[in-house]
Amino acid sequence: MVQVKLIVTGDDFGYCPRRNQGIVDCFLAGAVSNVSLLVNGSAAADAAKLARRYNIPIGLHANLSEGSPVCEVLKTNSSLLNEDGFFHGKMGFRTALSKGLLNMSEELKAQVELFHELTGHLPPHMDGHQHVHVLPGKRTLLFPAPSR
Repeated sequence: MVQVKLIVTGDDFGYCPRRNQGIVDCFLAGAVSNVSLLVNGSAAADAAKLARRYNIPIGLHANLSEGSPVCEVLKTNSSLLNEDGFFHGKMGFRTALSKGLLNMSEELKAQVELFHELTGHLPPHMDGHQHVHVLPGKRTLLFPAPSR
């Protein structure tokens, strides 16, 4: 018989201190298997420390729809951002993506690099904030298969 393993991920880890603590509590209670770090969240550095302290498996929660970018180059001029320098939001991101207006590779690379700086390793898994990684026909655009 095939054994099935359910993985429950606590995402938005790093969003704020209260969310971090709630996710840690869920992990310690056995309700969460791993976490996904929102590296542009206000409490991302604290979240990475909590993951180390409690030995919580941690991956990247790539964010292209909320808050500010981590890539310095994009902060001055990017189709990913609105006129105030923030990501377009969930629906604005989808609209811009459908028009082919987004260049995401620099921001995703910067988020992976910041994840590495915060955790000391590359992300063993990645998912997308607000489920951008499952948009029809966009998964491979957002997360291309790694080269070997």
